[in-house]
Amino acid sequence: MTHRQESTPASFTQQSMWIGERMGAGLTYHMPLALWFDGDLDVAALLAACADVVARHPVLATAVAESGDGLRVVPAAEPSVTLADLPDPSPDALERLIREEVTRGFDLEKGPLARFTIAPAGPGRHLLLFVAHHLVFDGMSKDILVRDLARFYEAGSRGAGSRGAGSRGAVEPLSIAGHEPGPGVLAAAREFWAGRWAEPAEIVLPGQRRTGRRYGPGEQIDAGLDHELSRDAAKVAGATGASTFEVLLAGVHALLFRYGTENVAVAIDVTTRGAGTRDHVGPYVSELPVFSRPEPGQAFREFVRDLRGELREVYRFREAPPGRALSVAPRGAAVPVSISYRRREGDPVFPGLYVTVDRMMFAGGARNPLHLQVVDGPDGLALCVRYDPVAVDRDVAARFAEGLRALLRHAAEDPDARLADLDVMPAAESRRMLIEWNDTAVAYPAEATLPGLFAEQVRARPDACAVTFEGRSLTYAELDAAAERLARRVRQAGAGRGELVAVHLRRSDLLLVSLLAVHKAGAAYLPLDPDHPAERLAMIVDEARPRLLLCESAAPVGLPGPVLLVDEEPGSGPVPEEPGRPPSPGEIAYVIHTSGSTGRPKGVEVDHRNLANLLLAMRDRLGAGSGDTWLALTSPAFDISALELYLPLIVGGRVVVAPHGAVRRPEALARLVAEQGVTHVQATPSVWRLLLPGGLAGVTALTGGEALPPRLAEELCARCDRVVNVYGPTETTIWSTFGEPGEPGVPITIGRPLANTQIYLLDASMRPVPPGVVGELCIGGAGVARGYR
Repeated sequence: MTHRQESTPASFTQQSMWIGERMGAGLTYHMPLALWFDGDLDVAALLAACADVVARHPVLATAVAESGDGLRVVPAAEPSVTLADLPDPSPDALERLIREEVTRGFDLEKGPLARFTIAPAGPGRHLLLFVAHHLVFDGMSKDILVRDLARFYEAGSRGAGSRGAGSRGAVEPLSIAGHEPGPGVLAAAREFWAGRWAEPAEIVLPGQRRTGRRYGPGEQIDAGLDHELSRDAAKVAGATGASTFEVLLAGVHALLFRYGTENVAVAIDVTTRGAGTRDHVGPYVSELPVFSRPEPGQAFREFVRDLRGELREVYRFREAPPGRALSVAPRGAAVPVSISYRRREGDPVFPGLYVTVDRMMFAGGARNPLHLQVVDGPDGLALCVRYDPVAVDRDVAARFAEGLRALLRHAAEDPDARLADLDVMPAAESRRMLIEWNDTAVAYPAEATLPGLFAEQVRARPDACAVTFEGRSLTYAELDAAAERLARRVRQAGAGRGELVAVHLRRSDLLLVSLLAVHKAGAAYLPLDPDHPAERLAMIVDEARPRLLLCESAAPVGLPGPVLLVDEEPGSGPVPEEPGRPPSPGEIAYVIHTSGSTGRPKGVEVDHRNLANLLLAMRDRLGAGSGDTWLALTSPAFDISALELYLPLIVGGRVVVAPHGAVRRPEALARLVAEQGVTHVQATPSVWRLLLPGGLAGVTALTGGEALPPRLAEELCARCDRVVNVYGPTETTIWSTFGEPGEPGVPITIGRPLANTQIYLLDASMRPVPPGVVGELCIGGAGVARGYR
């Protein structure tokens, strides 16, 4: 039988869904419902009950079609009731049947927009699968339909049911169209939403890196009954005088705020049923945005109260959402995060049967990046998270649910906790971030220093080549002797233990001799690059007050103080008989000034313990050994130069010092690298862009100091044997983290902390943020320098 009532205008909700279909909503609007029957099912009575349900709710036998005056709800064929033929009702066969029926499309203009399928599911077991399009059905309709099925089945199983019995209580088939707001309501709604509506900000979720505001295939995480969430939400509701839904919504708002969203918007599903349509099946639903502007110091109790008041205002315009009142053109889900909450009745009674109802079946479509569906039943809250995998990874969606649980757990214990103080991570995840990921302890020798580590290599391989510069090489023994001779002169010039010695030299083997000599004298060095502006050098010297200045020629103009000319040919002259006592780990190794990019340059005091830990950590991470040859390319005024100069010397390797201006001659530098067998080159991404066109390849490439662009990372990986992305500020001794880029398309990170280093991402209240959430990076451990000079 087909209903032949006159057509009526489609509601605004139906119009929005119809347009969504044209935008590719697909499975997003398919609404499946499964009833599993265990026992002796009266199939004939169930068939009759399905027919009676359709008779009572004729909206199920309608469609939505275009006409000259817009979209209309029109009569259509009745929903089909199919008895599936499953000779072998195995779980796989049932799963295929369910998937086929749930995903089978609907003809929106001709209908039917709903269907029933009855299938055997094993001995004494049956499945009733109902699938409807959202154009004629909504979440609350599920309970109404199940309740009526049970009532009609009971009547039919005892011989009292008939099609007439069902139709006597029928509702108006097209009554859904009669609930449009009047002009007065629209005017008030227009004023209300105009004062609140703003295009929702880009979603901020932990680890989410992609935009997704569209319909499309989705995925679901089904948490099932969540007893912990039920308990905590109820406890907060009791403490605040709010409903369970209001508490859940406040929790979602607070969580998004803690993730970094200042002006929070969350869409909610609100029923538009009134007293006369309370028991009607149909799309009596409206999606409304709820806005908030949380404050860090606001108590959660107060925030719930404020949001509760806002909800009361929003509910006044449930039939006039922003799209209706402000004529916002539907373009998919306007709000990236949404939540639907529905209280359900207890499971229905079908005489002689045990029935299980799956109300949270997932059709496979996503209406926005992240949607939480909550069903509140007699046993507690059932939660599932639906998400768009184009926008959100599965672990991000799961982490959101975990964050909501953690937040409400804390709020249940202390409803007056400030929003900024609420936990947003479960204890296990917090422990993983704070402790397990920072479990970097390595027992390096407590007395390790650069001079001591270098001395071990001098004794082990005195005749091995240590440094090469412009065709001249020094063995370990020769380098050590030259440094001892200069150290004696430094001490004689009055710069001994605890003093600071400025080194005003360009890159050369003489620079390396001078730096080692300062340490052998027990002093710390202050590197000055002769190519830097005279004003910067004068400022640094004026602030640092070095005891002595080492340079190759007359004292540079503007740099006051005693000068020691370092003009001796490295490797010549006698070695002092009594070398000075080496520095201890707690003494300063060097003072190096920051770039000044965030203000006035500051001198950072790095001690020998800091430096030794960095060198040993990088030795271990790189697997450094005596076969390594490093290119010393960086200005000595930048702290990363210390890695190039010293790491080879503590493992028995070799340093090849690049000539002045080498970066500007990339072809010549590539030849030098090839001729000298250089294995390791370190540079910032900006410098790597200058080097690669010269043909440099086949090395271990270290890059840091700037963000590593993906394209450059791909090129480095294609040209080099190994690529290492390192990160660290001057204040934590050169590098603090170590990572290696993965396959193209995989996000590039700064990696994990080095040995004896801890990395924390903290919010403004110095609390750890969840993985993937923006926070301030704070570094602790053996690399943290002594302080500013």
